Amino acid sequence: MAVDSTRDSVFQDPRDWRSMTKTERIDLVEHLVLYHARFNTLLERIDYCARFGGAIESKNPPCLAILGHTGAGKTTLLDVWLEKAPLRTTVTSEGTIIPYLYVPVLSSPKKKGAVAAFLRALHDPNPSRGTEWNMIMRVHNLIKRCKVQVIFVDEFQHLRDKDAGRSGRVVHAIADFLKDIINQTHVPMILVGKLGEAEEILDSNSQLARRVGTPLVLEPFEWNRGELATIKEFRTLMRDIDRALPLDPSHLDNEEIAFRFFYASEGYLGWIMEIIREAAIRAIDKDCHCLNLPLLEAAYNARIAGTEIGRGKVNPFSPGKFSEKTADRMKRPPK
Repeated sequence: MAVDSTRDSVFQDPRDWRSMTKTERIDLVEHLVLYHARFNTLLERIDYCARFGGAIESKNPPCLAILGHTGAGKTTLLDVWLEKAPLRTTVTSEGTIIPYLYVPVLSSPKKKGAVAAFLRALHDPNPSRGTEWNMIMRVHNLIKRCKVQVIFVDEFQHLRDKDAGRSGRVVHAIADFLKDIINQTHVPMILVGKLGEAEEILDSNSQLARRVGTPLVLEPFEWNRGELATIKEFRTLMRDIDRALPLDPSHLDNEEIAFRFFYASEGYLGWIMEIIREAAIRAIDKDCHCLNLPLLEAAYNARIAGTEIGRGKVNPFSPGKFSEKTADRMKRPPK
């Protein structure tokens, strides 16, 4: 497991924090990224697909569907890949070159709205102008003109029509629109969405499903007493986070402390980092040299307690007899 920063400068020695300003330390906390085996595997798969949009031309480029629950790290995965990618959007005399097209999907769009989202990402000055057919043709032409090499469609579960009954009927026309982009432009497409919702889109459109193959899932970390390797992996994660912070060691890999983090986050790295960032910034502002339970308790209340993942739980960092043995019996009292 490794730690990096999305900034150009990389924090090498945690003892250096004493020579930094508070602003520099907070900036470092905000841009910490942890690379772990699951994360690296997905980055490698995106690298593989990207080869067929650049160095290797193919009429059947490999595509991916990457799924995960909230907090699994899907957005961080894309941010890291795009930050490390070798090319950047540039403006030339021939027009704008967009090697990596990032398209966020808004909640429950109509087909024309989805097409407009692509045009907006392609810097079309009037993304909603024209008939639907005219807009689609502009998407195809601009993808070629802007020399797009990889297309990222984020939050693609929003293509489901939530207003069409309890099952959330898929907007088939939009799924066809995505498939046709791949067929017409021969550009690899990476679909990123929420586990448990996005699969419905793929299941409804066999051609799109065939293009992306078996979805890759960004799984949370585990804590299983029957598989001690899972506990070791999680404690190693917490150790690496601890070492990356611009503070003195907080011993986050201590088994008791590590389990508190697991209980709070259910193993999702995104939720772990919500607690870490909040607590670390509070520590910096208060001139604390390391994280402690009061800081973590306050961070949990600020970032986790009121969310879906905090529902029905007690604050594991609060004073009291919280432990792995008592965790299942400790529930937040009803209001």
